[in-house]
Amino acid sequence: MPLSSIVTIVLRLFSFLWFVQSIGMFASVAARTAPYLSSHISYWNYVDPVLLLFAAIAVFLFSQPIARILTPPPNPELSLGGLSQYDLYCFAFTFLGLYFVLSSIGSTLNHLHYFILTSRTTQENDPERARNFYLFTQPLITLLVGGVSLGFASRCARKLTVIQRKHEAG
Repeated sequence: MPLSSIVTIVLRLFSFLWFVQSIGMFASVAARTAPYLSSHISYWNYVDPVLLLFAAIAVFLFSQPIARILTPPPNPELSLGGLSQYDLYCFAFTFLGLYFVLSSIGSTLNHLHYFILTSRTTQENDPERARNFYLFTQPLITLLVGGVSLGFASRCARKLTVIQRKHEAG
């Protein structure tokens, strides 16, 4: 397998991570600004998630040209003991899914408990309630995306392998 193919897989893995983080950031900004909906809301709050989303999409779409630039000119073959691109993509999505689920399950349960407790004692438009919802949404989204990544690892791997082979073929 060419080294550039492995670099492409790693770049796409990071772009997926950035995509998930941008969704969490969008939810966090929306939850934080929801109690203050008016004409005074600054759209500058959304600059970070938008830039991260564009970076994720750009890195995913241009991962192969970037990989060709980053790898040595002869682009040597690496022997991975019979591992195919599909196997590497399956591993990547499974690893990322496990990472997302395991790193966010504790925070999700903790923030869910806190959100439930404070929801009983705060008013609906209270900024503290919005802040608590903000704290809860980011780990929840990460947990859900991790579950989806685990559940659909083989499907995503198959599709990305087909796409990458088409690009490599011409």
